[in-house]
Amino acid sequence: MYEEINMAQSITNLSRSETKLLTTLSAEGKSVFSYDDAKRILAHDRSRIKQALYILAQKGWIKNLERGKYLIVPFEGLAKGLWSEEAFVIASSLVSPYAISYWSALNYYGYTEQITRTVFISTVKRKFKNETEVLGIPYKFVTLKPHKFFGTATSWFGDKKVTITDKEKTIIDCLDHPEYCGGIIEATKGLFNAYEDKIDFGKLTKYATKMKNRTIFKRLGYLAEVLDLRLEKQLGIWQKNISTGYSLLDPAQSKTGKYDSNWNLRINMEKQHLTSWRTH
Repeated sequence: MYEEINMAQSITNLSRSETKLLTTLSAEGKSVFSYDDAKRILAHDRSRIKQALYILAQKGWIKNLERGKYLIVPFEGLAKGLWSEEAFVIASSLVSPYAISYWSALNYYGYTEQITRTVFISTVKRKFKNETEVLGIPYKFVTLKPHKFFGTATSWFGDKKVTITDKEKTIIDCLDHPEYCGGIIEATKGLFNAYEDKIDFGKLTKYATKMKNRTIFKRLGYLAEVLDLRLEKQLGIWQKNISTGYSLLDPAQSKTGKYDSNWNLRINMEKQHLTSWRTH
């Protein structure tokens, strides 16, 4: 755990160069900055810049995210411990291109009340590590094939812009990989709440087609019927797009359960469990 920074601590323990760097970055609206930013602002030689950054990190003012990239530690964030808005802003600087996705997006749109401390980030760039932690917040990177990286929207947190999967893509992603949204029960809940939110199911169907994973149609159709969603037109389209062979309803569960020949699924999760959240 990182120690909470005392705001009264402070400006007094900074050198003139350190103060100049932090105040200039603040005026520019940057919460994440690079070595090149520090070089531009301080105009020092390499050794003095590296020393200034090292000392700021030691004093708790900045956090080294990765080589040549730094986070200015947010006072309020550390005081609260969990700060989803700051966490999303930090996520926007960890990899490019990126999108907040899966369980994180599902919760952002209010389609699940379950909160995960992990921030899920989809990208087409393969990271050396698929998980990292910044200021006690875990980040998980899900590397997608280029044809699966689409359907994003922009959200603003104060003056900070963050990319997040749109509502339709969030549901499709969760049905593509339920393990990244808390499991098939959370994906089911997300589908129901998205339906109540009147998302565009025409767009959702186009997204499912673009993913090139026909198991998505199987899960969509089966869950829509379990939830009694009035989607007759879409159900017919989804039915025509399923593949032969049986897929698991929940890929994270064991290969057990009855076979549903209507949707070519092996139902390894009882219906009452899929909808148990309705009674709570």
